[in-house]
Amino acid sequence: MRHRLLRTPLLALIAVFALTGLYVSGLAAQEATPGPATVMELAPGVTAEVFAAAPSDRAPGQTVYLARFVFQPGAEIFPHSHPGTTVLSIVSGSLGWTLVSGTAHVVRGAAAGATGPTEDLTEPGTEVILEPGDEIIYEDDVVHTARGAGDEEAVLWGTFVLTTGEPLLMPAGMDMSATPTS
Repeated sequence: MRHRLLRTPLLALIAVFALTGLYVSGLAAQEATPGPATVMELAPGVTAEVFAAAPSDRAPGQTVYLARFVFQPGAEIFPHSHPGTTVLSIVSGSLGWTLVSGTAHVVRGAAAGATGPTEDLTEPGTEVILEPGDEIIYEDDVVHTARGAGDEEAVLWGTFVLTTGEPLLMPAGMDMSATPTS
């Protein structure tokens, strides 16, 4: 039942990201004036807003996205992955980030210019609490969950490099080709 409730808004979000990727893949995107970002609810108390999407001249066939995520205190998102490179930076609040599979890398104080030491997360079930200025970096083989871990909302910026036209977020174990039922 929970997956059915999440599937419709999630499919809408994936469609928005996929369409954004398809739109920016053309030359017209470079001449277009961007419209306002749309806030999408990913899960109760978890929102995403895509601010920019642009094709990469250095990586043909790739689109670079900039997004803002907000987690209300205690709100969490289901296990998922991002099909490409992800860099998340904590702006405010505290974020609990839990590894399900893969390898992720945490840099404490990256916003202040720190480049290390890097904490490598490799053990499934490992949770880290990320604070303002921290960043976490991972590739498409990482499945994870995240939650608002403090008493105030957690705000984070995400930069993603994805194959043009692919969705930004893929729920783990969910068949995205299935037609949602009401």
